[in-house]
Amino acid sequence: MRVRIRSGYPQRVAALGLHRHPSDSRVIRRPIRAGSPEWRPLWLAISRAKCHDALVSTTTVEDVLARGHESLAAGNWSDARDSFQEVADLTDSPEALDGLGRALWWLRDERGAVVERERAYAGFRRDGELARAARVALWLAREYELAFGNAAASRGWLARADRLLRDVAPGAEQGWLDLARSESTRDADTAAALASTALAVAHGSGDLDLELRALAQLGLVEVTLGETDRGLARLDEAMAAATSGEPATLETFADICCTLMLACERAGDSERPQQWSSVLDDFVRAHDHVALLGFCRTCCADVYAANGRIDSAEEELELAVQELTASGQRSRCIPPSARLADIRVLQGRFDEAEQLLEGLEGEPEALQARVALRLARGEPAAASALLVRRLDELGWTNLIAAPLLAQLVEARLLEDYLDGATAAASGLEEIATTQGRERVEALATASRGRIAFAEGRGNAPDLLLEAVNRFAALGSRLDAARTRLELARALVIPSPEVAIDTARHARTELEALGALREADAAAALMRSLGAKGRAGPRAAGLLSRRETEVLRLLGDGLSNREIAERLFISPKTAEHHVSRIYAKLDVNSRAEAAAYAVRHLGGE
Repeated sequence: MRVRIRSGYPQRVAALGLHRHPSDSRVIRRPIRAGSPEWRPLWLAISRAKCHDALVSTTTVEDVLARGHESLAAGNWSDARDSFQEVADLTDSPEALDGLGRALWWLRDERGAVVERERAYAGFRRDGELARAARVALWLAREYELAFGNAAASRGWLARADRLLRDVAPGAEQGWLDLARSESTRDADTAAALASTALAVAHGSGDLDLELRALAQLGLVEVTLGETDRGLARLDEAMAAATSGEPATLETFADICCTLMLACERAGDSERPQQWSSVLDDFVRAHDHVALLGFCRTCCADVYAANGRIDSAEEELELAVQELTASGQRSRCIPPSARLADIRVLQGRFDEAEQLLEGLEGEPEALQARVALRLARGEPAAASALLVRRLDELGWTNLIAAPLLAQLVEARLLEDYLDGATAAASGLEEIATTQGRERVEALATASRGRIAFAEGRGNAPDLLLEAVNRFAALGSRLDAARTRLELARALVIPSPEVAIDTARHARTELEALGALREADAAAALMRSLGAKGRAGPRAAGLLSRRETEVLRLLGDGLSNREIAERLFISPKTAEHHVSRIYAKLDVNSRAEAAAYAVRHLGGE
């Protein structure tokens, strides 16, 4: 490693003209001209001192660099940043600048990360380390595209990496270049071919990070091409390796997790994130990498949602939207605003959902939220049009089409277009038969039950109950609760008492999951059958579990800091919860909120 100590020490001292009087310790200041008899001994003495200082500094630099890399590997991003910054302040080491950029990236300072890694690129290039310079150039190409949407800058850095690697012996770097090209191309077949080539290079070079990244990318592309089972199997393999601690960098772990979530979104596979979430949680805690849970707020929210923690998912998504808006960046994978819009529709906050979806018309991952909003607002024809257009693009028998067909059944029934609903349900049946996926089978069963109820057939309750059980077995609590509400409606005529009990169960689950609009529908159904629909005011149902805890402590007279200490959260987070409580309950002061808590929540 070449380290250049930033110093003009001999020149500065000579310019000052400092030297000692031969007879005593006084320092005399007078100019010393270069080439004079006094210049050479002064220069030699200063040069020896400089060499000693450089040796000591180099040793210190290497120690601090090692400490920075250890912190990166352990996920201690702030410590890593401080170590690399310390070296960068003393030297022009490209390794320090590269490490500093990586640490800043984990700390969500993407712009700072790009600045430092561009400096690192220049340093590696200057020192003739072309392979390392090319690696940094490939990272910059990816970052400019994913974080900033700057296609021109991305193409420029990709071309620069390509040019540099022409002078480098074949090896893993060529595989990284193929991977970057796979990620940047819009043609799925080309992307698959490039990912396969990168995977082959990884196997030949023994680069494990490249192998797992290429495996995940190939899986994602295969899902996009409709080869869902094969693609998701590759992602399962990559996740298994990533959570075993195989990859050398935590960036690879984060990338594979993001790729899995994106692939599951495209495949309509909601149970796979839930199954992997417990493995992820065990991994990060076993390796003391708890900070990894927040590497991507959208993915983190998906993990929370998969486990039924809708309130935690909502908080992560709100923070993600705020951070992206403030930085002028865009999401790396699934747009958090689309995810948050889904929750807002569940809560009946339609105007907010509409605002969140602005500008996402071309994003496939936002389609289901857009359709859900149209259905909730009583616009089934508009919802059907959106779905049919997308299904024509995807193909009606593609596994990715399954969740869209389920929404189309709902839209057609609201349009009172039974033939259209039956055709969509038949498409679901065909996918379930050919693909054998449990979730698709549950969606198909629920769709058959809804159509049977619309047609007044007596087997509707049996079909809907079967769908409830299928969703429950998959851990899909929201789908199970929604279908249970449909079951309650189907039981009104044959068994009104059972319908009340079923609606009550559905209401409880829907409220717990934050689906307040449908919880209101369950409560209304109960009231129509002569039962009490809801105990307590509706506004209480707007609060998440955490907000209810905070409100209860407000009623006990605790300050924000005391609430934070009691709940093991930061004072800023406690303040955030209190502000949300004010807005949801339409109160203007701490005293009003405390009074509400005393009236409606009681004591501990």
